Amino acid sequence: MDNYLIDGHKLLWHLDRVLEWQAGRITAPVYIEVSPVSFCNHRCIFCGIDFARDTGYRLERETFRRRVAEMGRAGLRSIMFAGEGEPLLHKDLPEFIRIAGDNGIDVSLTTNGTAGGRDLWKDTLPHLTWIRFSVDAGTPGVYAAVHGVPESFFERTLDSIEQAVRIKKTRRLDVTVGVQLLIMEENLCDIENAVRLFSGLGADYISLKPYSLHPQMLNRREIRYTAGTIDYIDGILAGYGKDSGTEIIFRKESLRKYMEGAGMFRHCRALPFWGYISSTGDFYTCSVFIGDERFRTGNIYENSIEDIFFGEKRRRSIKYAEEELPVGEECRLNCRMARANEFLELIGNRPEHVNFI
Repeated sequence: MDNYLIDGHKLLWHLDRVLEWQAGRITAPVYIEVSPVSFCNHRCIFCGIDFARDTGYRLERETFRRRVAEMGRAGLRSIMFAGEGEPLLHKDLPEFIRIAGDNGIDVSLTTNGTAGGRDLWKDTLPHLTWIRFSVDAGTPGVYAAVHGVPESFFERTLDSIEQAVRIKKTRRLDVTVGVQLLIMEENLCDIENAVRLFSGLGADYISLKPYSLHPQMLNRREIRYTAGTIDYIDGILAGYGKDSGTEIIFRKESLRKYMEGAGMFRHCRALPFWGYISSTGDFYTCSVFIGDERFRTGNIYENSIEDIFFGEKRRRSIKYAEEELPVGEECRLNCRMARANEFLELIGNRPEHVNFI
């Protein structure tokens, strides 16, 4: 099961924006990712944006407050705080989350969780749609090896997750608490431990996610999945009781497509619907191309959201991606917008006799 459609896309619930795209109009993104800081308290061996980390940048409070209000007026529907570093390391993150919600924007957070705790979750969870903890292990030794931290960090992270679940339940909050495991050789043996542990803690879901190589990674890793990988994980999950209240989401379809090594679409048409704000305030139409001027369409310190969302730079970037970008050569295989792009490829190729449904 995947009640959250994590392994799919949700553009079917934003057909007003899709219709605007079909009519050739530029729209506000439905969703953007925001990187509050460029530094991290972990050294994960799989970090996809290690090239953009540890530069000491953090979003400036007053500017971001103003821009979030502009985003809400422009029609942005959701923000995920994640990015180049660990978002909890920005002291103003709770305020950023509250302000976004106050401006009609759904808010989520992806975090390693180590810096979290009861007071922080009391302040932030009431304003979040969901929070996802990137844990990637079920025991201290595997966690330390994968996240590049001392084993003691594992207990800190578990306590953080436990506090979040407790606050959600005691205050009856409508926030989804999820745990994510990136599937790697280093943690395959730990999947069963993780499923048992985090369902026991009361997480709403556990997501088992395939790796995706970022083209700019410094610590490049080639991970091979096989049919045996799928069978092994299926075997673990088949023996897991379904009455725990925790949904187990094995992103099998994405894993299969990564195994195939080929994209299912020839053109990137998804850029009108999302974007990325870096820790330096730059807005990119695609987070795979941080630092690439083809995809940088403004900066929140220099430009209004009106200029960034609806200006000529973003229009040109979107047009370039759809018409000229060599997807098979430059893009991240199984990128975040892959399923959306497959859908847009389908409806972008209008068949004959379309009214004979």
